[in-house]
Amino acid sequence: MTEWVTKKLVQYTYETSFEKLPSAVVEKAKIHILDSIGCALGGSCSAIGRSVLKTFKAMGGEPEATLIGGGLKVPIINAAFVNGTNANALDFDDAYLSNAIGHPGSSTIPAALAAAEWRPTNGREIINSIVTAYEVGNRIGLGIQPTKERLDKVWGFGTWQTFCAVIAAAKTIKLDFEQLFNAFGIAGATAPLPCTQKWGWDISERPIHWVKEPTGWPCWTGTLAAILAENGFIGNRFILDGDNGFWIMAGSDQCDYKKMISGLGEEYTILNDMSIKPYSCCRWQHPALDGLKAIVQNNNLTAEDITAINIHTFYWVKTQEIYEPAGVVDAQFAIPFTAAMIVLGRKPGPGWYAEENLDDPLIKEISKKVKVHIDPELDRVYVNEGEQTAKVEVVTFSGASYSEHIKIPSGDPRTPLSYGEIEDKFVTQASSVLNQETIKRVLELIVDFENLEDIKALMDLLAGNND
Repeated sequence: MTEWVTKKLVQYTYETSFEKLPSAVVEKAKIHILDSIGCALGGSCSAIGRSVLKTFKAMGGEPEATLIGGGLKVPIINAAFVNGTNANALDFDDAYLSNAIGHPGSSTIPAALAAAEWRPTNGREIINSIVTAYEVGNRIGLGIQPTKERLDKVWGFGTWQTFCAVIAAAKTIKLDFEQLFNAFGIAGATAPLPCTQKWGWDISERPIHWVKEPTGWPCWTGTLAAILAENGFIGNRFILDGDNGFWIMAGSDQCDYKKMISGLGEEYTILNDMSIKPYSCCRWQHPALDGLKAIVQNNNLTAEDITAINIHTFYWVKTQEIYEPAGVVDAQFAIPFTAAMIVLGRKPGPGWYAEENLDDPLIKEISKKVKVHIDPELDRVYVNEGEQTAKVEVVTFSGASYSEHIKIPSGDPRTPLSYGEIEDKFVTQASSVLNQETIKRVLELIVDFENLEDIKALMDLLAGNND
C-alpha cells in the first residue's frame, strides 16, 4: 500500500464545506433532494412501502425522525431504513451512470434528512453532507468494481452505498475527525452483502426479491455507524486499504484506488454522472422505452394499431424479457410489461404497479407483442463504453414500420429532464399521499432549501398518512 486512501477520503469528507460548492452543484443537489423525497412518497404507497411501514409503525419507539408518507416519527435509524427503502421501491430513484451502477441517492438523502431532523441542522449543512456523500461514496463504488468475469458471479450495489449513508449522516451530525474515521470503519465492516447476482434474474428464481439494491440497509447501517462512532465505538482506520480491504470484502477481484481519489473537489459526480429517471423501472430499459414512446407519440399509434415491438439492445435487457411478472416488484424488471405501460400512455410511478395491472388482459396482450434481441454492436458499446442504447422497431397491422435509435436515454446528464418534468414527476408521486396545498408548500421549501434554518417544517409536511 503506497497511500492511505481511507485517511485521504476521511480528510476530504471532514474538510468539505458548503461555501466551496459551485452554484451548479448546489442546484443539482436540490433537484436530487426533490426527486428522492418524491420517490419516497410514491414508494410509500407501493407493495414494498406498505410492508415496511406496517413493520416499523408496529415497532414504534422514540419519535426522532419522520417516516415519509408514514404519518409519524420513529427512531432515527428506523426512519433512515424505511425512507431509504421506499425511495427505491418503485425503481424510480436516481442512478449512477458509471461502471459502478447504483442508486446512491436513496442511501444518501434519507440518511441526511433523518440525521438532520434528529440533530437540527440548517439546509446549507445538509446540502454539503449530501454532496460529499455522493462524491466520496460514488468514487468508492467505482474503485471497487469487479472484472466482468467476477461480476458474472458476485456483484453489489448497496454494499458500497453504505459509505454514502455514513458520510451523509456523519457530516450532518458534525462528527469530529477521529469519530469520522471510526464511522468509516464501522460502516465498511457492516455493509450489506453483494447480492445483485442473487436477485432472482433467472426465470426459475423469479420473482425478483424485494431487497433489490439494497438501499434501506445501507441507510440504516451507515446512520447507525455514525451514531456509534460519536459515542466512542471504534472502527478499522484502514477499512478501504490493502489486499484485505473493503473491495475484497465486497466481493470484488480488483481495486483501483486512483478512481477513489481522482477529481475530488474539482469534478462532481452529482453533476456529471447522475441521472434522474423518467420511468419507474430498471434504468437498463430506458433507452428502449424512450424509443417506443417517441414512435407511439410521433405517429399517434394506439395498442390496436401495433402488431409487433422489436427491441434491439444489450444483454442485460434480454434478462428482463419476462411476460408473466410474478408480482408488482417483478414487473419493474419485465420490459414487456413496462413497454405496455408506454403504449397505453400511462404515467410512470405508483399507478404502473397497481396489482390489478398484472392480470389486465390488455396489458398482457400488448406485452406478448414485445420481443428483445441482443444487438452485438449495442452490446459491445455497453460492455466496453458503458453506454445504454437501444434500437426500437414498431410494426403496425397496416404494414407500416417505424424505428428509433436511442443513443443517450432521457434523464442522462447529457439529455437531462427539465425542471418542469422533474417537478411533474414529484407531483405525480406525492399526490398519492399529500394534498395539493401541501405539495405546493413542499416545492417552495425545497427550492429554497439552502436557506432553511432547520427542516422540521418540511419533514412535518412530508409525514402524510398511508393508513
